[in-house]
Amino acid sequence: MKKRSIKARVTLWYTSFLVAVLLVTAGFLFLTTSSLSRQQMNRQLVNAVTDTVGAVHFRYGELDSSRLDFYQNGVSLFLYDQEGYLVAPKVNLGVQVDALLEDQTLKTVEQNGSKWLVYDLYAVDGSTGFWVRGLFSLTESTRISSLLWLLMLLVLPGVILIAAVGGWRITRRAFLPVEQMAQTADAISSGSDLSQRIPLPGKEDELYHLGATLNRMLSRLQRSFEAERRFTSDVSHELRTPLSVIRSQCDFALSPQAAADDRQEALVSISHQCSHMSATVSQLLLLARGDNGTFQPRWETVELSELWEMVCLDLAAQAEQKGLSLQWQLEPDIRLTGDETLLIRLLTNLLANAIGYNRPQGSIQVRLYRRKESAVLEVADTGIGIPPQQLNQIWERFFRGDPSRSGDGSGLGLSMVRWIARIHGGDASVQSVVGEGSIFTVELPLKREGPGSSSK
Repeated sequence: MKKRSIKARVTLWYTSFLVAVLLVTAGFLFLTTSSLSRQQMNRQLVNAVTDTVGAVHFRYGELDSSRLDFYQNGVSLFLYDQEGYLVAPKVNLGVQVDALLEDQTLKTVEQNGSKWLVYDLYAVDGSTGFWVRGLFSLTESTRISSLLWLLMLLVLPGVILIAAVGGWRITRRAFLPVEQMAQTADAISSGSDLSQRIPLPGKEDELYHLGATLNRMLSRLQRSFEAERRFTSDVSHELRTPLSVIRSQCDFALSPQAAADDRQEALVSISHQCSHMSATVSQLLLLARGDNGTFQPRWETVELSELWEMVCLDLAAQAEQKGLSLQWQLEPDIRLTGDETLLIRLLTNLLANAIGYNRPQGSIQVRLYRRKESAVLEVADTGIGIPPQQLNQIWERFFRGDPSRSGDGSGLGLSMVRWIARIHGGDASVQSVVGEGSIFTVELPLKREGPGSSSK
């Protein structure tokens, strides 16, 4: 059995509920109206008979009918003597009912296919006793009620049709954003196009917020998939070169023409490429663990000034080999809670970048100082500088501003610098002038809200 759609179910429920309400309301109104009408008819009948009794007057045994009205507000009135013979009115139009006279009794009498409400009252005027009977036609009242029910039954299908069509249109319009969401999701799943977005309704209702939430989710998914595709492409490109070198060196070392010194040189090249690949894979694994939230830093109190002075001393020789001058000015006694290994890597990557992209006979200046509640690290170089359009790209993984000068770099150094800074609740930025050099700034908070807090 095919299940009904939500629109059909809502419309059916709405229409059924409306029909039920109409029927119950009509029945209640009919019963209430019938009861009130019957009470009103009873009062009219009794009042008419009572008023007529008060107006009856006999003079010398003869009825004085000058003040009598034998038809009042739908009530037909008849006057009988003590024996039950009709006294007035003299003209009988066939309305009279043949029923036993009963004093002060309301009763229903059916005669000749007509139904009557009857009320009799016995009274005495002087020495003359008489009866007054009042008749009220129930047939006419029943006919009016039947016409009302018939009219309602004739109108009800139209009301149901209008309710069903109106309910369907309202429901269709209300669920239109949901259909658009489903169509967009189907188009995305069938075509893998995450750039599509769900059209939002004009009013900021629940469906609007749902669509906006789904659009934000699609944006995050699009960024994630694009980053994953770019990451896969970059990793493939990054590992292809060392693997090609390793394979060519292996083929050369295994060839009969290779001398012992050539084989030794090939093995050294292979070892170098393996070290490069191992370092790249290690950094990638660390970044991947940070992305999926499984990386847990080893928080401890770090003497930042002494730690980074040690890093500068270690890399001073490498800078000197490149003909560069490395100088540092570190404010003492700067401590913070951090991961010592990551903080060493942060400065190491910044200095390696400054050494790799500097000019011959250039210089590198390292400064560390306090600023309010933060520790600020500045690494300034006299290198080639960074074009304005690349200032944001340098933080992306595998990005290289000048591949010819990057040497063995993997393009992960600066992305790790920013990631490490944000792990510690800070951030990294850069100012650069092409042809003059760059200043990289890392700001780290001295106090942290909690050892497990991090920013990404």
